[in-house]
Amino acid sequence: MTLLITLCIGLAIGLLLQTIRVKHLRHQLSEEQLHDPLTGLYQRPHLFALSEREVNRAQRSQHKMAVLIADMDHCADINAKYGLHAGDLALKRLAECALSSVRDFDLVGRYSGEEVALVLPDTDYKGAMVVAERLRKLIKKLPIQLENQDEFYISITIGLAALSTETETLEDILVAADTALQSAKQFGIDRIEVFPASLPTL
Repeated sequence: MTLLITLCIGLAIGLLLQTIRVKHLRHQLSEEQLHDPLTGLYQRPHLFALSEREVNRAQRSQHKMAVLIADMDHCADINAKYGLHAGDLALKRLAECALSSVRDFDLVGRYSGEEVALVLPDTDYKGAMVVAERLRKLIKKLPIQLENQDEFYISITIGLAALSTETETLEDILVAADTALQSAKQFGIDRIEVFPASLPTL
């Protein structure tokens, strides 16, 4: 009888531990789906889902909203010169600087390979320019140190778009910000370009 009770207790403990492990694994999988494992930023699908809500909220309440897309300059050259690990460190630095440049309720996510998107609720193009310039200056002044003590610096180019009649959906404003980014790259690097329709009319 005592042996049977012991076996039952052991079985119950085993099932409990197994349940805890399964819950832990599910939590890990959920976190990986929401956050980029390299940078810790929101994954693109989750960023889009949250941003869609902000667009809808801004339109309902007639509030301002802006988006920045920041692209790391010469990422391929960094990988070629210092190795892929250096490229990863540079992306992490971009993520850290982006997070430190925004408010708690702003959204920051991995947009593509070396691009980060910043979604700024209740922000017009002037406020977004302040954030963009803060981020641009911050990232270029902080050295990135490698394991062999070598250091290198990075810069970013930013496209900016604000919610307007021409950018009525999340896709519209992202396309506008990306268009501004591509325009900026035509003129060089380490610069900010604003989508024309985001500028106030005189």
